[in-house]
Amino acid sequence: MTAALAAALPASACAGGQAAIAPAAPPPPACPVEGCGGERVAKLAAARAPDACPSAGEAPCGGASARECAQRAMSAWSDAQDERAVACVARTLSDACSLGDARACGFAGRMWLDGRGVTRDAERGIRMLVRACDDGVALACMVAVRWLADTNNARDVKDAPELRARLDAEHGCLTSTAEDCFRVGLDYYYGRQSFPRDRVRSVEAYARGCDLGHGIACNNLGDALEYGEGVPRDLPRAAATYDRACHVGEALGCSNLGHLLERGEGVSRDLPRARALYRESCTSGDVYGCLHAEMLAAVEVGAPRDPQRALDRWRRACDARDARACTFVGVVYEDGPDGFARDEARSLQAMTRACDLGNRRGCDWIKVHPGP
Repeated sequence: MTAALAAALPASACAGGQAAIAPAAPPPPACPVEGCGGERVAKLAAARAPDACPSAGEAPCGGASARECAQRAMSAWSDAQDERAVACVARTLSDACSLGDARACGFAGRMWLDGRGVTRDAERGIRMLVRACDDGVALACMVAVRWLADTNNARDVKDAPELRARLDAEHGCLTSTAEDCFRVGLDYYYGRQSFPRDRVRSVEAYARGCDLGHGIACNNLGDALEYGEGVPRDLPRAAATYDRACHVGEALGCSNLGHLLERGEGVSRDLPRARALYRESCTSGDVYGCLHAEMLAAVEVGAPRDPQRALDRWRRACDARDARACTFVGVVYEDGPDGFARDEARSLQAMTRACDLGNRRGCDWIKVHPGP
């Protein structure tokens, strides 16, 4: 940061004759038009440089955008000559962080951890680093992970081991580890392993993992697009994403694509292809595909085609201890019958009943859909 220059005006500044200037001293300011006295001169003498710290009560960013404020703070940091200047940088970065600049959160967090320019506050520093990491700053994830690896530091932070594992996974995802992206997406979806429940961030992680070729991440991204969880509902894009998952070998992606083809949602209705996809995924061990193949066969021999009427029929049969009907109820609730939201809790309840009644498909479902 450039130091403010507020030189006092010498009494002889306007006197006649040549003024003597010491070799190392900055030149005195010129007099304004109205002379060397008065209110304006006093203001000029007390003026601060544009990048100096704001006065008490004034916001550090002073109305600037978060990005602009962060850039200004970083520039000032490179010029900082004393602790006052560093303190100003810390205040400005913290303000830029509160305005939403992720990079500023990362740098400010490190300053609070180290107590540089501010009173050391480990909890606040870690919160800032976590915010930066969550918003995609891989360096902030790594800094926090390394800091938490020190047992002395970890004592200052609640649930430090879990938080370290979370940040390590996020760092892995941001630095192109597809499996980490899938795990991060899943943990954000359910809100577990120190992750908050955040469907938007879940989708972002799945999308990154899908771009890296992870089949289940692609499938889960397609599921989010189909049901509008964390992202606007987009059935054509959901179908394309399921197709991508299917092509990289994820059987559940094939089944989900088959479901859209069976119903003509996001794609043209194509029962032969849907049937083939169900069978293919069932052969690969996907219980969802097996059950949809059985449901489609049941419809073709007389079961109601309307999902709500079919659900009512199968629910009654399930209540009468028809285990296979219970599995159909579970699948319908997983898919979301027409006009109703999906209900994963009821789906799992129906599959549990099917399993209790001796249905192998229901038991297999529970193994791969254990819930949060």
